[in-house]
Amino acid sequence: MLGGTTRLAGRQGEARTREIERATEGAWWSCRWRGWAPWRLDATILVLAAFTVGVDVVSAWADVSGGYLGRIPVSPALPVALVLAGRVGAGVLGCSRAAVRAWREYAVAIGAVLALSIGVYSVDVGGPREAVGLVVAAVAEELVYRLAALVLAGALAARLVGRDWRRPDAWGTGPGVAALLVGAVMFSALPGHVAQMQGVSSAVPFASLALVLGWVVLRTGAIWPAIAAHAVLNLATITAFAIDAPGGLRLALAASTLVALVVAADVAGRRTGWLRPVPSVIDLTAVGS
Repeated sequence: MLGGTTRLAGRQGEARTREIERATEGAWWSCRWRGWAPWRLDATILVLAAFTVGVDVVSAWADVSGGYLGRIPVSPALPVALVLAGRVGAGVLGCSRAAVRAWREYAVAIGAVLALSIGVYSVDVGGPREAVGLVVAAVAEELVYRLAALVLAGALAARLVGRDWRRPDAWGTGPGVAALLVGAVMFSALPGHVAQMQGVSSAVPFASLALVLGWVVLRTGAIWPAIAAHAVLNLATITAFAIDAPGGLRLALAASTLVALVVAADVAGRRTGWLRPVPSVIDLTAVGS
């Protein structure tokens, strides 16, 4: 009986495959994301997001910190940001077993690079405490500007155009892009970043970094890959300046880190089914014929 059921299921599967082949004959296939992050939002999450962003922005401009790790200030918004992350859910933020498996090669590679970066910084630049401070700074900035800011701006934009603000995967392109742009502007306008700018063009690296990291988080829902990449960039960039490395080397390090993150997001999206192949044309007359 079991063998007969298995053979019937196999024949049905073959029939469906042939039907799909007929319906998509001559079509070209491309991979498309099913939507933005699979988070589920509520009013409490929006309040926490607004408070997180507000505390970080105000404290940054008022030069108020929650303490120091070496020379690195700790954002007073970090505790609230962690509460926000807990409310959204560790699983949908990329910490479930399935999500970690989807990112497995990246997790191993970025973990090794991060450990190496911490070691080099600790020995050659600022010591282990300050190295940890740069990692903590990356955690805080990602939770504030790649979670709280995106949630707040995206939900507001979705509400304004009549979409379901509670589900980022139902926002559509406009609200998602608006969230990314708002997050990038806010991140670029932090006083520490503004102090490094010498004109409008010098804001491009900060905005570009924010857009790439934000796109990965908002597409996949996973935030720890962006945190790891950001921490590596913090450590590698300051180390490169400290040892007076060529500008081309610094650019190559940053570019390779971000390209690896985007490629890993593509792979993880395919594995989870959030990024799936879609035919350009479907012939409905061929279905069931």
